[in-house]
Amino acid sequence: MTPLLDVQHVEVSYNGRAVVHDVSLQLEPGEILGIVGESGSGKSTIIKAAMGLLGNSGAVTRGDIYYKGQNVIDAGADEIRKMRGPAMGMIFQNTGASLCPIRSIGDQLYESISQHEKVSREEVRDRALELFEKMRLNDGDRILDSYPFELSGGMNQRVGIMMAMALKPDLLFADEPTSALDVTVQAQVVKEMMKMRELYHTGIVIVTHNIGVVEYMADRIAVMYQGRLLEHGKTEDIIHHPEEAYTKKLIGSVLRIDRG
Repeated sequence: MTPLLDVQHVEVSYNGRAVVHDVSLQLEPGEILGIVGESGSGKSTIIKAAMGLLGNSGAVTRGDIYYKGQNVIDAGADEIRKMRGPAMGMIFQNTGASLCPIRSIGDQLYESISQHEKVSREEVRDRALELFEKMRLNDGDRILDSYPFELSGGMNQRVGIMMAMALKPDLLFADEPTSALDVTVQAQVVKEMMKMRELYHTGIVIVTHNIGVVEYMADRIAVMYQGRLLEHGKTEDIIHHPEEAYTKKLIGSVLRIDRG
């Protein structure tokens, strides 16, 4: 079976200086991979490279990244833009900051979906309300009519999940989606991402410094340190039998989420 995502010996450089070195990772359809490490370890850079979001100063300088067998490094800018949303979705660290402050959530969602599909505003609204209901949010109409600044940080993150999943991508990237939230809201957001995997068989790559979040969510864990992949394996093996001192240190600071 062709992996959903296949990162092969990737090096990423900014302004000619390598910040990620020889990283190889795979993700199967419906699987969750957690990439953990401290700030500056290169974990977010990997998913930005896959999404074509490295900016003008960044580039993949060695290796390849495949989505369903297609090399995204060789894809043109227009092709990558078309893949974002329907193929690969993204939840950002601070969804509220990435949204336009003077347009309602509903308007921004319609604009996002209408770039990829011919749909009416009513169809988009119905789709969003259905997703909110599956996330056990019963005030979807109020949320869609709100502006980002009228919503809490936790609610904006849940809006981010809904917007990312509205086009039902096969692959979802989540870049530190819970780091700015308090503990109880973190648990809600994590469980809602898990629900999306259950409903749509979505493959998820979650990047975080919190190994407790990936212990709860992930089938496999990759540990990054100073731009290199330290260890990579099944979650239970990494959690219970870590090989690296750095991994043991991360596990020692675990915040566990109750599965109840």
